[in-house]
Order: sequence, then C-alpha cells, then structure tokens
Amino acid sequence: MAEGTKERILETALELFAQNGYLGTSMNDIAGQLGFTKAALYKHYASKQEILDRIVERMSRMDYERAESYEMPETEPDGFAEAYLHTPIPKIRAYSMAQFDHWTKEPFSANFRKMLTLEQYRDQKLAQLHHDYLAGGPLAYMAAFFRKLTDTDEAAMQLALEFYGPMYLLYSIYDGVQDKDSVAPLLDAHMERFIAKVESDYRRKVMSEKNSIIRPETKDDYRAAENLTREAFWNVYRPGCMEHYVLHCYRDDPAFVPELDFVMELNGELIGQVIYVRSEIDCDDGRKVPIMTFGPISIAPAYKRQGYGKQLLDYSMEKAKEMGAGALAITGNIDFYGKSGFVPAKTKGVRYADDPEADYFLIKELTPGFLDGISGTYKDPEGYFVCEKDPEGFERFEATFPAKEKQKLPGQLC
Repeated sequence: MAEGTKERILETALELFAQNGYLGTSMNDIAGQLGFTKAALYKHYASKQEILDRIVERMSRMDYERAESYEMPETEPDGFAEAYLHTPIPKIRAYSMAQFDHWTKEPFSANFRKMLTLEQYRDQKLAQLHHDYLAGGPLAYMAAFFRKLTDTDEAAMQLALEFYGPMYLLYSIYDGVQDKDSVAPLLDAHMERFIAKVESDYRRKVMSEKNSIIRPETKDDYRAAENLTREAFWNVYRPGCMEHYVLHCYRDDPAFVPELDFVMELNGELIGQVIYVRSEIDCDDGRKVPIMTFGPISIAPAYKRQGYGKQLLDYSMEKAKEMGAGALAITGNIDFYGKSGFVPAKTKGVRYADDPEADYFLIKELTPGFLDGISGTYKDPEGYFVCEKDPEGFERFEATFPAKEKQKLPGQLC
C-alpha cells in the first residue's frame, strides 16, 4: 500500500509540474491535488526535491529497461560507435520510434518532458536535465555512432543534428495538433529517408576507400560478366553451373530491367554483377501484384566474403526503390540476405509455388506496408528456366568457354 501511494504521489506531482512548472508547484498544491494533508504527504517524501529526485530515478530506470528491451547498447560514450556498428539499422529505427512514443504517449515520460521544457530557462539543475534527456544528450549519443561513418567530429555532429533535429521538433508539433496519430508517420518517413541517405553515403565512402565503383553494365562488359558469373557459381549448387547462360539470355527477356543491370569494378577489374527482372505475386483474391527479383548476382571468387556482395546488393536495391519497386522476392540464404532486410516470405503472406513452407524463399519490402493485406503465391520468372528449355543452346554457349572440371560436392542442390 505504501509503495502504491508513493507512486501515486510521484505521478500526481509530475502532472502538476508539467502544468505549472516545478518551481510553480508547492507541496501544498501536491497534497491538495491528492486529497492529503500536508503532514500526510511529508510522511512519504521529506521535500519537493526528494519527489523530483525519485522522478528522475524512475526515468533513468525506464530508459535502461527500454534500451535493453530493444537490444540497444548501454555503454559509455567512447563505446557507443563500436556498439552501434553491431546493432542493425532496423533496430535503431524501431528504437527511435519507441523513443518518440515514450516521450509523447507514455504519461509519466510525457509529463517529465513538458516539465523540463517549462523549466529549462528558469532553473539550472532542470536545464541540465533537459539537456541530458532531450537535447545535448541524445545528440551526443547519435554523434558518437555517426563518428564511425564520417571523417570528422564536426561531420558526425551534423549527421546527428539531421537525424535528431526533426525528432525534437516533432515533440512540440505533437503537443499542438489535434490529430496526434498524424505525427509518428512524419517521423517514420524522415528516418527512412535519413537512413537511406546515410547508408548510401557510407557505401560510397567505403567503396571510395577500396577504389571500387558500381556502374551500369555495357555491351563491352557482357562476356567478362558472363565469365565472372561462371567462375562464381561453378560447382556451387550443382556440378558446373548454368547461371552464366541465364545471364546471357536474360538481357533479351521482356522481364529484364536494363536500368538495374550493374557491374562492380575494383581498381579497374570487374569483380561483381547483378541484374533485375520484373515478377509478380498471384494473389488469392485474383490480383496480380507487380514486384521484382534479382539474379544472378555474382562476386568473383577472390573477392567473396569481403563485403562487396552486400555493397552491390544494397546499392542496386536502392536504385530499384527509386524506380518504384515495392518489394523484392528471392530464393537464398537468410544468413546473408537477412543483413539487407530480407525475411522469410511466408511471414508476409507470400508462398513459394514450388515449396509453400520454404524458409529459403525470402522477401523484402522496399516500400513500407507494400505487402499489407497480401496473400498469394510467387513463381520464379520463366527466364530462370532457359537452360532446361533450351539445353542444346546452353551446351553450345558453354562450349565457348575454357573447359572446367565439373565436380559433385557436398552441399550441392542437385
């Protein structure tokens, strides 16, 4: 009973602090709002300062529990950046949205924010709390993370301002609008654009440091790209491979998207390629929802497992999104593609025609909510089966390359 009363006192006091300010609220005001005598109030808290101290302790505990629930790093500033490098972007985004809900929708936290906003110009200690919780503290937290992505402390702080500034502004907008549900989507859209920009800039920075570039494929690249694909897939999924012939034929396929046909170079050497084709989901309600898929995507054997494949994939997905693609579906390894945001398609209501319960059939929304309400089936584009449909053509094409030994190895699919 005593603990419940103490909590009620804290919540009531904070409501008054949010309305009238900490300095503008007396112990008499708190007791009156509770229906207590002043003496009864003093049995639980010796002073208004003690009430404030307990409020701050509770806020700190809530912050820690929230960070822990979202698996966010809790560490000293020097360790923030390294910890964040191992925290996936979707978690950072989800945590940021949770922070916004925390400061706007959770009554205790929202009242704490309003109190600090009122008192930041009137009391030095409360001004410091405002700085730590709502202004400089969050800004320094994000700047420490962005420092790994930039060349200077100043550039990191600018990124932090770009990220957190709109979030801070939207707290005030939330307080002033009637349709409060309209505010969170503004923040979500801001974070989506910001994260896309930062990831793109970081990829360019890394690629520049490694002297690598991604550019559209030209006809002069065709043979080299096909040979690269052959080397990348040889004896991986079957003795020999067929992917280089799929690539060769796809360029003339109606589903081929020439704007999303890219190669990667490192110091002038062709080390990667990817192409995209249009596909669709056959929905249970009769609709056909257009999406895209990609592949072959290849990295030369000498450069595998060095991050080049993810760079090429993420760059091409960004371009696909710019072209209006709402989602991408593929068959692949979740351990690799999950790092770029792919999830098992069945969790989004999309089944693989050849294996409806397949965990290896993956999908990624490029437009948030694109797959909402979707239930349907996906089939591989017909162009993937060119070797089966034209085995003689495949054999003639394969004969134009240097002979390589086909081997039956563990782990192959066929």
